[in-house]
Amino acid sequence: MARFRTSARTVDMLGRQQIAGIATAISELFKNAHDAYATRVEADFYRPEQLLVLRDDGLGMTLEDVVDRWLVLGTDSKLDGGEEMTAVAVPLGMEPRTPTGEKGIGRLAIAAIGPQVLLVTRARRSDGLHPTVASFVNWSLFALPGIALDEIEIPVREFPGGELPTADDVADMVKAVRKNLDQLRHAGSVDAVAEIARDLDRASFDVSALQHRFEAATLGESEAGTQFYIQPTDPMLEVSLDAPIEK
Repeated sequence: MARFRTSARTVDMLGRQQIAGIATAISELFKNAHDAYATRVEADFYRPEQLLVLRDDGLGMTLEDVVDRWLVLGTDSKLDGGEEMTAVAVPLGMEPRTPTGEKGIGRLAIAAIGPQVLLVTRARRSDGLHPTVASFVNWSLFALPGIALDEIEIPVREFPGGELPTADDVADMVKAVRKNLDQLRHAGSVDAVAEIARDLDRASFDVSALQHRFEAATLGESEAGTQFYIQPTDPMLEVSLDAPIEK
């Protein structure tokens, strides 16, 4: 007997290689924010740091959502009876929204914007606000040849109350990814592994400090939502921003 196995490169093929460009990738993340009942979605690009932050004030994700949905490919979108599966209740005072995001594409599309992302999210549910959850993903690991999907480890951490990950917390998650890279370095070329290591060196986020730079869609003691910190960004992002607007 034999079984199908999943190569880690499947994630790269379904994400970065299938996205038409950075604009499409950002559009998918905005659609996901709409589906999460966000009323505000913001995107800030900090050129000196090569940092793009996309954030919304939607319903956010719990630890279970991140582990069992966001990090799972091909999650069921329908119940056995064919009805749409509703993960969260419609917020009080809001009308139900028709989902607009492609199932599973949004999170994979991030790889078209930059090689790694810090996810920070806090959920609001009927029982109140949940703890903050953070996860760090380096998408370049999935492009290494000969690696099985379950060989790549994704650090996920939960923070009580409205606490946000500090720079040290982020450094610990990056350290975990670097350890995983050491375990997988046999699969990639010296140059590919060195490039991933350089990207990891650039992953330095102080999420709490950055909240003070945002005018809306922030996270704190009483806010919910989801934020993506993408650094470094693909050079094409600056090219696109500097291109003349077609009339």
